[in-house]
Amino acid sequence: MAEDKVSLSDFGENVQNVFKWENPTYQLQVIKSGAGQTGGEVTLHVDESVLAQYGDTYTLLPDRLYKVKAPLISLAKSDYSVPFEIEFDAAGIEALQAETKLLYAVPFKISSNTIKPAAENQLYSLVVPKILSPYIHFKTAGLAPDASAVSTANSPAESRFYAFLQTNYHNKTDLQYKVEVSGAALAAYNLANGTTHKLLPADAYKLDEGSFVVANLNDEQALSYYLLKGKVANGEYMLPLEITSVSKYGIDPARSTMLIPVKIQD
Repeated sequence: MAEDKVSLSDFGENVQNVFKWENPTYQLQVIKSGAGQTGGEVTLHVDESVLAQYGDTYTLLPDRLYKVKAPLISLAKSDYSVPFEIEFDAAGIEALQAETKLLYAVPFKISSNTIKPAAENQLYSLVVPKILSPYIHFKTAGLAPDASAVSTANSPAESRFYAFLQTNYHNKTDLQYKVEVSGAALAAYNLANGTTHKLLPADAYKLDEGSFVVANLNDEQALSYYLLKGKVANGEYMLPLEITSVSKYGIDPARSTMLIPVKIQD
């Protein structure tokens, strides 16, 4: 039977998203492989020598900006994985990076007096906190690649289409938001790109406000919109959607609009 050994799941260079909300915590998983015949304690410590492997890329993150909740954990014989919990000061890290223009990391390493270690390179994790704002955004922001088309001869009175929204974090609530049709967003796009796209008249579409939610434990969900037949002349139009509010956290300013080409044809 294979001898039990411990290692880190995220070993090596390890960039982790740290969101600017209350007490952002990262779980660094310890893995115990083998036959399940050995239990014991594993310690997590900072080993600055690991930084030397990366030249001048990273600077040691000051210890005031993170906290290992319990640097010593116990694994039972039957345990496969147990985490170290690391809490980061996201605002403090962001402020320090803005001031110094440096990239910071914490070179963690594990050791154990009771369980055999795995290969040396699997015992350390250079945790690089990447500070992010928690946002909602369109999955396909900007100009949509495909047009929504309605045939005046063959389409039903109302044709249903979808636009997808996402969070950049794991969503754990029913996230309510609002989307509006924005003539200003279309005007800005036309000005920036030298185009003359026409706004789809209000009589020719309907937004389903009941679909304006990203459900608990979902990171992506669709909103519904309808194109109404026989309301405008045949031609090419644009339906510019903009996220205007959200019930929690914020809206990604770079991905808050989606311009949907619309074709009304025979």
